[in-house]
Amino acid sequence: MNPLEKLLAAGQLAKAHAEAKKVLARQPANREALVVLAKLSLLEGKFPQAEELIAQVEAQGVTGDTLLLRANIAAQQGQLDVALKGYQQVMAKEPKRAEAHFGRGMMLIKQDKTEQALESLARAVQFGPDNAVFRYRLGQVQLEAGKDEEGLATLRQVIAQQPGFMPAYLSLSHALASRDDLPGAKRVLEQGLKALPRHPRLLASLTVLSMALRDVNASYKAASALAAQRPKDPDAQANLAQLMLARGQYPQVLHLCRTMDSLGLATEALKMAEATCYEAQEPPAYDKAVEAYEAGMGLAPDGWRAANNLGQLLLRIPSEPEGQHLPRAITVLEEAVRRAPQRPEPLLNLALAQSRAGQQAKAREQVKKLLALPLAETDEVRQEAARLEQALAKA
Repeated sequence: MNPLEKLLAAGQLAKAHAEAKKVLARQPANREALVVLAKLSLLEGKFPQAEELIAQVEAQGVTGDTLLLRANIAAQQGQLDVALKGYQQVMAKEPKRAEAHFGRGMMLIKQDKTEQALESLARAVQFGPDNAVFRYRLGQVQLEAGKDEEGLATLRQVIAQQPGFMPAYLSLSHALASRDDLPGAKRVLEQGLKALPRHPRLLASLTVLSMALRDVNASYKAASALAAQRPKDPDAQANLAQLMLARGQYPQVLHLCRTMDSLGLATEALKMAEATCYEAQEPPAYDKAVEAYEAGMGLAPDGWRAANNLGQLLLRIPSEPEGQHLPRAITVLEEAVRRAPQRPEPLLNLALAQSRAGQQAKAREQVKKLLALPLAETDEVRQEAARLEQALAKA
């Protein structure tokens, strides 16, 4: 793997872009730099720009890289047959090209050819054993195909291979919860939080799961019965949505939320559940999640939860340059604190955001307010605030 590709693989997109530009300034026809810039254009959805770059590479000869890029463009534009043919052409040239097997598998899934898709994804894992995404998608498809034991084992392999790969914890937890193994699902999330401390999505899932664990079967049955009896009761529907989220039933939750919205019965809680579904999509629909939280804030002018969750979402949305959403996150979290000045959660999140933005004095002020609240010494938010206070003192 050349240095530019290594930067891409490490997620250093801005640096990869800058380095590729430097190379082209010296060598305008450098294939490696053109390919990397084409990949970056694809990631940004800039198809005409990507195609122009690919054409420059093809002028020097068609290769597996160019065929793969064109197949990826077709895939992103929904041209499944064209993409599938492109991936097969790559495989004909380079039988062990893991990306081609993976792309073929993803196209076959969309054509409901599950067994063939599983075969291709297994080959992708075989030829690209270090790629957590390949193994992760294989595990997901195995579960979707009813191969539960294989799918669960594959997702556990992803976690063992790359402990920082957050989606694997969520998928494994949801898979176990959907099979009524909530204690197992809870253990997976706790394991994830050891590898990724205070990760918002893991924390949110653990919170919902912990609530459901009080008596999952009885709670779910009761919530389902109540929601069926009261189809226009927002509270009953929101309660059911929360339990369905714990089981990873995102399509059902999204349908429920949209139905209530169409009836003019949306609430802050339902909009928050809707936002969770959008963020859980692959890839995450961050723009829709943001809109759902904003709608939730509007539906509950005195509510703090949607504002708090929106602030957390803005903090974790990937961006180039890094921290692009930080100013807005601070503004939203300030609003959450204004709405609920005695709630510890928005105070802590605002302090964390301010600290990340280099506003140390303001962060210390929020921490001081939080620690003045009547919270038990064992309270997790209080403990986190105390740790942040110590870190700020050293800054």
